[in-house]
Amino acid sequence: MVEITTRGADLVVRDTPKRGGVLPRLAAWLAQERVFRLIPFILVEGMFILVIFIPFLLTVYISLLRWRANRPFETASFTGLDNYYSVIGNDQFWLAVGRSFYFGGVAVALELLIGFVLAMLVSQTTRFKRLYTTVFLVPMMIVPVVVGYNFSMIYVDSGPLNQLLAPLFSLFGMDPRVRWLSHPVAAQWGIILADVWQWTSLTFLIFLSGFSALPPQLVNAARVMGASPWQIFWRVQFPLLKPAIVIAVVIRSMEALKLFDPVVLLTFGGPGTSTQTVAYFLWEQVWVFNKFSFGAAASILLLLIFGVLIYAGIYLLVRQRAIVEGRGA
Repeated sequence: MVEITTRGADLVVRDTPKRGGVLPRLAAWLAQERVFRLIPFILVEGMFILVIFIPFLLTVYISLLRWRANRPFETASFTGLDNYYSVIGNDQFWLAVGRSFYFGGVAVALELLIGFVLAMLVSQTTRFKRLYTTVFLVPMMIVPVVVGYNFSMIYVDSGPLNQLLAPLFSLFGMDPRVRWLSHPVAAQWGIILADVWQWTSLTFLIFLSGFSALPPQLVNAARVMGASPWQIFWRVQFPLLKPAIVIAVVIRSMEALKLFDPVVLLTFGGPGTSTQTVAYFLWEQVWVFNKFSFGAAASILLLLIFGVLIYAGIYLLVRQRAIVEGRGA
């Protein structure tokens, strides 16, 4: 900034420092390299504390109390690890965990198999590839409530599914009307099939991306050397697809173990408790029986169990990626 003054008959010109406000000074301070590098770290840590860490501490605190939602929070009393002992000694909790692993294991296995086969076929298709891809991705885009409502109509005793299966069952002298939602085993498979129908699209998308990323040079070289299609798939393509397979397993397993929507929309955990998953069990304990402290303790225990599984899945993913990169090098 230039300041002009008069001194007698002479003009005096001199520079004066620029007087900025608070915002320019703050902007200049933030523009410094040592400060600018810390901004992303502070934002990420702040979001982590607000979104994850504080709710986690609150859940741990509630799990150490004796409190029901239909009572004032001021009346809650500290009970230590009593809620954890109650969860560990609750047979219904462990049965629900077992059903979750059963539903998740069967559903994920079917989704991986069907998605892998569809992706392999579509990757080799030259015509209508975009059409097939779009059609196979449609179920994943549908709202779970709509999927549950549609399958509830399909599973009716006189519904379309039994009408299709009636000729086949009649050949073996079986009852042509399967009670999909009132028989324990049929209800379990009804939930599994609904989950497979909707989420096979996700595994298909992951595997299709894996097939698209395969280097064609290796396949062409193996074909020139006289390898059969089976040898090309087993020796060249499948090892390169292992990271995609691990990604699909980890993502779908994490989601399948939280299976809740089909259970609520189709069976409400019935008949009896034959389709009660651990997510439904916790919902019932917290929102039906108002046992917030019990639900908080059960959530912490599930977090520990699932945390070990997630760590194992990530370890396998990193290991497979290192193996593939080592071979590529």
